[in-house]
Amino acid sequence: MTTDAPSTETRPLNPLAALTLVLVFPGRTFRRLVDRPHWILPLVFVICAVVLSGLLALAAGFMDESIELEALRTGHDPAEIREGTPAAMVVSGVVGITGATLLQALVLMAVARLFHGRGSFRSAFSAVCHASVPIGVSAIILTALIPFTQTTMSGLSLAFAVDRVSSPFLWGLASQLDIAAIWFFVLLCIAAEPVFELPRRRARLAVLIFGVVSVLVLGWMGKGEATRAVDPYAGWSTKDTGSVVLHADASVSNQVLAVIALVWEKAAERVEALTGVNPGRGTGTGDGERIDCYLYPSLEEKRRVTDNPAIAHRVEWAGVIHLAWVEGAQAPLTREMLKLVDAKAHGRVYTPLIRDGLAVYAGGRWGGMPVREAGADLLQRRVLPSLSMLVDAVAFVQLDERISQPAAGSFMAFIAEENGVDAVRDLYDDSAGRSEGTKALLEATLDDTLGGIETRWIAYLRSSTDAPGARSPGAE
Repeated sequence: MTTDAPSTETRPLNPLAALTLVLVFPGRTFRRLVDRPHWILPLVFVICAVVLSGLLALAAGFMDESIELEALRTGHDPAEIREGTPAAMVVSGVVGITGATLLQALVLMAVARLFHGRGSFRSAFSAVCHASVPIGVSAIILTALIPFTQTTMSGLSLAFAVDRVSSPFLWGLASQLDIAAIWFFVLLCIAAEPVFELPRRRARLAVLIFGVVSVLVLGWMGKGEATRAVDPYAGWSTKDTGSVVLHADASVSNQVLAVIALVWEKAAERVEALTGVNPGRGTGTGDGERIDCYLYPSLEEKRRVTDNPAIAHRVEWAGVIHLAWVEGAQAPLTREMLKLVDAKAHGRVYTPLIRDGLAVYAGGRWGGMPVREAGADLLQRRVLPSLSMLVDAVAFVQLDERISQPAAGSFMAFIAEENGVDAVRDLYDDSAGRSEGTKALLEATLDDTLGGIETRWIAYLRSSTDAPGARSPGAE
């Protein structure tokens, strides 16, 4: 009596062979994967292909424009963003693709259960991983074509037929419909029958439902991508007032622009009085160089575009200040202008107590209070840092800004009112380009010991409040 030879389709399939055979013999491959499902190799292949594609696009310079735009909006240094992008790509590739594949396997399995399908999650996950191989292949092909196409866009999806600005959701849907995605769903249709032990019609219907859900979800996510990819400053007008170059959208009236120009001039005059540099005539790095101002009609609009909740923030590398036109904008504008002037004139190394304190003092207010009263409020609440802590650059930056900034501002106000603006400017000039030696500088400029200076500062703050119980820092 003879026995039948085992079918070649039931023998365990080598992982490397499955990676290639799934593209040419998907039916046989998925039937053999049911008995011995595996997923590591196809998942690693897709992750490596997608991440490598992004890294090569970054190296080729195709992301430079988007990096500079992000840096301009957020205030970060483009070099720092570019330096951190490769690591972010690797992390997002590993975590994002793995998470998305797990989620797809769970949803596919849930849909198959509705049609009375069976099978383990491991088999479903293995099927989704192997069906994703065309995505990795597509990434490799498109990367290889970059020297010829000079673009990272595939052109193989339907996104080219939809305007991303007017119809971001439709653009997100269309961007999911490319050759790799269609191939992925076709392979899942073939895999669902053996993996879930479903009749062919039910298997394909289950994958169809899964595909519709996937495309809708990814289309919604693509809507956000479409919004981020659009230049938020497209269509903005530019107006040179002589003292500042204002950039604003059409919702900002000429009347508001004129008011902003006056506010800007007042801030520039204040900065010049304290630093000796007029931002309207130059910032110390070249004749005629000025600061540009990107103006937003509201704080909500500024937060939406820049992801920065502050009323004003500076972009030192570009010589730009982003400003929301709201009540009380004068103080943060003046603070950011002084810090930008200092960075351009003296570099990024600075004494925090003097530069930050001078910026707060220049603005005149902090938290809705005059700077002196803001410092007195810290004293009254017994959270005012000691002067020895404020002169230490490391200790200063470790403090909560809601404490360090008004404390430093009130200290500079004390010096200005007791010793005059010239003493403030001397401190500013002598501390330029260094972050240490503040204690000796203060003692030499004010002709007193650090302890004596602190005692006078505390007396200055006490004289502005009616709180008789206020005590100096460190008092019990």
